[in-house]
Amino acid sequence: MQKIYTGKTKDVFLQGDGSVLLRFKDTVTGVGNTIDSGANEVIGEVTGKGRSSFRLTLHFFELLRKAGIPTHFISAGPDANTVIARLARSFRLEVICRMKAWGSFVRRYGNYVSEGEPLPSLVEFTLKDDERGDPLITEDALVALNIVSREAIDYMRVTARQATSLIAGHLGERGLELIDIKYEFGEVDGQTMIIDEVSGDSMRVACNGRILLQTELEEALLGKA
Repeated sequence: MQKIYTGKTKDVFLQGDGSVLLRFKDTVTGVGNTIDSGANEVIGEVTGKGRSSFRLTLHFFELLRKAGIPTHFISAGPDANTVIARLARSFRLEVICRMKAWGSFVRRYGNYVSEGEPLPSLVEFTLKDDERGDPLITEDALVALNIVSREAIDYMRVTARQATSLIAGHLGERGLELIDIKYEFGEVDGQTMIIDEVSGDSMRVACNGRILLQTELEEALLGKA
């Protein structure tokens, strides 16, 4: 097994059969001393956070699979906090679907919107580029720079909204509110699909107006491990 990617919150290994193993870590991202899943800097560790990422990713990928939304997920892995998935060619994009104005959206557009204002299914594309702060990129620029095709963009936009509606409804049944969520897409055998993970690291979820930590989301949604 060969490590092919070292990330802020997980590592990825290529296995002998061509699949990949994702191993989730206890590291958390944030700004200063404040944990924020949308930030790019690792600020420390939270015991049990890797387990939470694993359990939530397993849960949400199964939810998407049952709804017929393609992902690269195969199964839980053989070791603790691991997932087996198909090897994908990442587009190196984040596709963000916003239900309410929060975080960087408010920082950018604070003259026009207040925190918490509804933004039902507003989709944004950003480049995965830590050095440049994951900049926004327009759909026309994605095509002009040959990053992805127009057809792939249309699919990602529609699928992100479909998955977000599903996840928001699922959380709502448990008294939880989805604020925003980000997806990574890639290509597997010529097919565009959701890849990477879908966990508390990729979404903001509120309960009674307060944003939950990932371990709190895990307990609220799945109960204690």
